[in-house]
Amino acid sequence: MSFQKNLKTLSTIQKINICAWVVVYSMIFAQPIFAETKQPDNIKQCFTCFLKKFSDWTWEQEKRLGKREDPKYVTCRRFKRVQAKSGQQVCLYKGANDTYTLVVEGQCPNEYRCKYDPNGQPPNIDSVVDSLNDSFKKK
Repeated sequence: MSFQKNLKTLSTIQKINICAWVVVYSMIFAQPIFAETKQPDNIKQCFTCFLKKFSDWTWEQEKRLGKREDPKYVTCRRFKRVQAKSGQQVCLYKGANDTYTLVVEGQCPNEYRCKYDPNGQPPNIDSVVDSLNDSFKKK
């Protein structure tokens, strides 16, 4: 009874405003019903794309699982040193169990920490010096 009494006291503008809001809300709530439910083929929904994959292990986790080993380093001593025309020195280092490392530096230290690679072959130091000399000639 009071609703009908209040309805009579509303002005025409207020009645139009209420009807407009009812239409707007009914369109908003009815929109998913009339919307197209099929998604275009070029858009894929992926809810798990950004999750961490099982293959994304950290270095420490891979070591614990036995998939990765820490590299072992040994002390290598200077075995041979040749100077190029550019002033750089090409140094060959030899470590335990025929571990060889080739380093190109300005000054070669007597000892060097190199990655352990047993039963290696000594690299050809002359070819490295020749390539350095060739690159120095081109400049």
